[in-house]
Amino acid sequence: MPTISSWKTDFEHLTIRRMRSVALLLAVFLLAGCESTDDTYIPGRIPKETAIAIAMRANKQYPYPLSKVTRASWRPQQGYWAIDFKDQDEEYGKFYLVSGSGKIVGVGTIQGDQYY
Repeated sequence: MPTISSWKTDFEHLTIRRMRSVALLLAVFLLAGCESTDDTYIPGRIPKETAIAIAMRANKQYPYPLSKVTRASWRPQQGYWAIDFKDQDEEYGKFYLVSGSGKIVGVGTIQGDQYY
């Protein structure tokens, strides 16, 4: 007949197993939550931060008056980063198109919401 001490040992064993299972489940959720949704690294393509730095060097009006980066988005169909610099009022600006290899492939101006 089982004694109280053996039940206690079995209960502790079961509790430790449950805690390990819960800890494993929490670790999986934590790792899934920390997974980057931003595709910052893709082989053969420079990261967004590098494209912004290239555009900043090319922008003769940086840091003033065009000091605000309002857009930095990857255009997969064309294969370039589109980076916008605007003034504080966001009425005037310049945009740069930086290829995935790090070369500037286009430059234009922005007035209001119109790109030229």
